[in-house]
Parts: sequence; structure tokens; C-alpha cells
Amino acid sequence: MPADRSALDEGAGDLQAALTAAAQRVAADTGVPVPPIEGKLLRPSIARALLPPALRAAPGDDFLRGALAIQMVHEASLLHDDILDDASIRRGAPTLNASRGIGPALVLGDHWLTASYRVAAAAGSPEWLGVFIDAVERTVAGEVDQARHAGTLVPPETYESVIRRKSGALFGAAAALVACRGDVTTTVDLPSVVEFGTRLGALYQRVDDLLDYCPNAELGKPALQDWTQRKTTFLLHLAGVESFDLSDDEIHARLFHGSPSTVERAVDRLENEVRALLAEQARVFPGSDGQLGEVLRGWIDLARGRLAREGVEAGSTASTLGAARTASATERSSAEAFVVGAASSIGGPEAWPAFFGRHSKSFRFASRLFPADRRAEIEGVYAFCRFTDDLVDEAEVPVDEARARLEAWRTLARAAWEGHDTGVPLLRHAMGRMREADVPFTYADELITGVGMDLEPVYYERLKDLELYTYRVASVVGGWITELFGLRDEALLSRAFALGHAMQLTNILRDVGEDWRNGRLYLPRGLMRDHHLDPTSIEALVRTGRVQPAWVEFVESLMSVADRHYELAFEAIPELPKFYARPVAVAARVYQGIHDEIRRNGYDNGTLRAHTSLPRKLIVGVGALRELRRVRAESNGLRLSPLDA
Repeated sequence: MPADRSALDEGAGDLQAALTAAAQRVAADTGVPVPPIEGKLLRPSIARALLPPALRAAPGDDFLRGALAIQMVHEASLLHDDILDDASIRRGAPTLNASRGIGPALVLGDHWLTASYRVAAAAGSPEWLGVFIDAVERTVAGEVDQARHAGTLVPPETYESVIRRKSGALFGAAAALVACRGDVTTTVDLPSVVEFGTRLGALYQRVDDLLDYCPNAELGKPALQDWTQRKTTFLLHLAGVESFDLSDDEIHARLFHGSPSTVERAVDRLENEVRALLAEQARVFPGSDGQLGEVLRGWIDLARGRLAREGVEAGSTASTLGAARTASATERSSAEAFVVGAASSIGGPEAWPAFFGRHSKSFRFASRLFPADRRAEIEGVYAFCRFTDDLVDEAEVPVDEARARLEAWRTLARAAWEGHDTGVPLLRHAMGRMREADVPFTYADELITGVGMDLEPVYYERLKDLELYTYRVASVVGGWITELFGLRDEALLSRAFALGHAMQLTNILRDVGEDWRNGRLYLPRGLMRDHHLDPTSIEALVRTGRVQPAWVEFVESLMSVADRHYELAFEAIPELPKFYARPVAVAARVYQGIHDEIRRNGYDNGTLRAHTSLPRKLIVGVGALRELRRVRAESNGLRLSPLDA
């Protein structure tokens, strides 16, 4: 990001002077090598913005030493980044590896990194030192993971995991530096503080990702560097890009053309994240003021200014479109009029049970375990998802019209999330509750994009390629519901995503014949070839119902992948509130039970569609509740770690 100081608070110059003086003292007293205090100093500036206003002018030596340690790690990571990326420019000047070679750059980066631990220890807080050490380890792990995935378009949850570590971990340490200072007398919820900072870092990374695609952004590094280096960013997910086999002109068109364009939607998403963070700030940092808000809004303004140079006027698209939602049906496009009419016909919460009875008896069975006051929230999410899916599955219209209906639905949903009245009871309830619970619109947005992937034939080579689809159409639902109930722990969310992946794989295996007759094939072709199968094998199965031994092995291999993710998800259930844990446990095991029904059908999922009878659901459900009690007892209060990306 350019060194535009308008995005930072007015005291940035004072902070730079104070950190420079602290660095000189550290170097003189200990001989520890310290980097020049230059650049945006973003992490120390964020920490300073979170301090109580009275402490900003003179934050104290302990704070400055901690901020210096964080900056040293950041500077070391930049040297290592430049080596990995073979970068020649940094901050508008030649990089050290370009001017002096990889060896000197690597040694200096290592020296700053190792010396940072001594500086951090001098900050005087053992509690914060532990957070700092963990942050350094997570930062390095994020770098390693990003390098491991180089050249591969990874699914959104993997991208999120990487940026939370690579970019978010040091922001988490910066936030914790504020909470662990010596004058704090109240009890601090340190995990919440670290999580808040991590989310700030992930937001910053997304802004940086956006600016990288702006040739006129003046970043002090080559434009389109992420695309040239084949790095996954959230913009590619938002644009529905499925491979790196596009020219620079083609990717620019995917991002900057359209109404609204991908980059406009990206700015809307960033704005939504800012709102959610500022709402959370008052709880996590009760003594802070509006300084952080100025910094974050500066980031958004910076993004808008750079996009304007690209000819994109990225105003608040959601608000602008939402304000027009009161127009009459005759003023709406035919696609929007259709969507409004179809969605309104579903009615409100009182009409949804009948809707579910027609569409998903398994969901209806599990949802009865929710308390009545919580059930409506779950039903709202499911009704939104079901209706979105129906826009593709049940609309026998040309692809362009179906896509227009999906985009109209996205616009209406975003407007409702912004608080505008769309006249659609389903959106008023589902998006309204989403907004009230500070759940990002990202989940609904990703779901709509995922459903849009079904509009035209898409073939998946490997299971890894299928994961982007399963994330969008299933995993985001688990994340949405989990955050709806105020649960934002990374370990819980990663397992909610795992459960969605498992259930979607089960769904794909159950519906092989139906999907084939509708011109769709979700099964990974490379994995089929590993079992000496190809699409003609499915055609024969659908036509005759004859099951080959190789087909049995193939289906079992996919069921084992799903089973593994069911088990990963089940590990987290004891940590959920009881009202949430019981229906999730039942839903997971009932859906997993479809595997047994496929086996009972002799693996013929070409002519037969496996379903679980009500008596069988009852047996499996009771077993799931017993298992839940056992797992809860055996967990003994142990906390989970997030799943590896």
C-alpha cells in the first residue's frame, strides 16, 4: 500500500520519532540490530490508535519496546517476502536482495527476527511476550503456507487462514500490547483482543489485495504482482475466477467491468467489515475513542481514490442500490420483478415449515431440536439458501436470464442487509437478523456466487478443485449460522466449514444420477480415472443401474473423505452452546447416514436416490445425542486448534 499518511492518525510523525529514539536506545544498550524506522508503521500506529486518548502522547517505554519488536518482525518478513517473490522494488527503491543479493538480505532478515525476541522480552509483560511469540510463529507459518500454495487457486477458507496468520497475527500482537500494558487494572479478555487485532490485519490485507490490481495505485511495487505470481486473493473468489489461465486484459475485465463491478462489490465488502469491527471495538477496548475508525475509514477512502484513477466510481454500491428498493414493481427489471414475486410468495417465518416440508425433511427433522426462539433464525438462513438454489434449479430459462435473476437477488439481499426495505419478508427476516448479529454479508454473497457456478457445466479435475464449490454452497452456511449465534472462534469456524464440505460431498454422492440427467457432473474426473472410470461409466450406470466393482471403490473413497470431515466437525460440537450442539450433532449424523443408504442400494446412485426413513432418522438421531454426551465428557474442557489449511 502506498505511503499515504492520510490513512493514519495525525500523530504518526510523533510515533516515528518516539520509535526511532527507542530503537537507538535498544541498539546502544544491548547491541541488538534494529531496522530503520520507516514505512507506514501500520501495526504500531494501530496499537497507538487503540490506546486511551490520554496515553497517546506519551505511551511509555514498555509500549514502545513492544511496538519496536513488532515492527522488527514486520521488516524481517518484508525482506523474506522480497526474496521469495524475487521482487526488485520495495517502497519505490531497489530491494536489498536486488541490490546486494539474496545472502545479505536473508541474513539481515534472520538477525532482525531473532533480535525481536529480546526486545519483546524487554517490554515487561510475560503475558504479552507469549502472545508475541505465538504471533511470530503464526506469521512464519502463514508465509510457508502461502508459498506452498503458490500457483494454485485455493478455496476461500484456505486464503482466509493464510492471511489471518501471515498478515493478521502481528496485528493481533499489536492489539494485545495495548491490553497488556502495566497500567491496566481491569480484567482483559485477551483471546478476544487478539482475535480483534487479527481481523484488523486480515482487513488490511484485503485492501492491499484490491490495490494490487490497480495499475495506477502507486504502491511502490509493480502492479498486478499478485496475479503475475499466481497468488489467490479474495477478489478472484468474488469474480468467480477458477484458474490463472487468463490474460491481464481478461482479468482486468472480470474485475472492473459490470454493474456493479467486482471491485465495487469488493469495496462494499470491506466497508461491511469496517462496520463490524468498529461495533466490536467498544466491547473489546472500552477505553478507546474514534481514532481507529478514522484509520479504517482512511483505508476505505484510499481504496476508493485508487479505483477512481482506474475509472471506477466506487461509491457505496449497496447503499445506492438499496435506496432504490422502494421502486414499484413496474419500475424494476423483469429479473428483479420475478425474484421479488417468487421470494415474497414464500412468506415469513410462519409459512416456512410448509416450505421446508416440501424441500428438506432432514433439515426439518433436525431443526425441531432448536428452542423455538432460535429456530426461526436457523429457518431464515435455510429458507434463504433454499430459495437461492431454486433460482437455478427450478428456473427453466436461458442462462443469461437465470444469471440476471441471481444478480437481482444478490442486490436485493445486500440492500436488505444494509437495512433497506425490499418488500420481501424472507430478506427482511434473514438479512435483518444477519445484520443485527454482525454477521458479514460475505456468507450470503459467497453462497449466491456458488449457486451461480451451476448455471453452466463445470468439471472438476481433483477433489481440491471441487472444494471451492463445496465451500460456497455449503461451508459458508455453517459459518453463517455459527457467527449468527455469536461464535467467531477460528477453530469452531474451521470445523463448521468442514461439516459443510462433508455434507455437500454426501449430497453429490446421493444425487449422481439426478445431476447427470440435468447435465451436471461434480465428481472429480481425475479421481475417477484413478479408479479406471470415466463419464461413460456414469452414463452406463444411469442407463442400466449396473454397478461395477471399481464404482464401489470410488464411491467408498469419496465417502471416506466425507467421513473424515464429519469427524473433524464432531470434535467441535462439545464447545457449542447446548441449544446449538444437539441439532448440529443430529443433522451431521443423519446426513452422514445417507452413506449407509447408498450401501443398502448396492451403490446404485445412478437410478436410485438414497433417503433415510423417519424411523431410521430417529434411531440415528438418538445415537447422535448419546455420542454427543460421550464426546463432551471425554473432551474434558480441552480447546481445539484451528484446522490446518
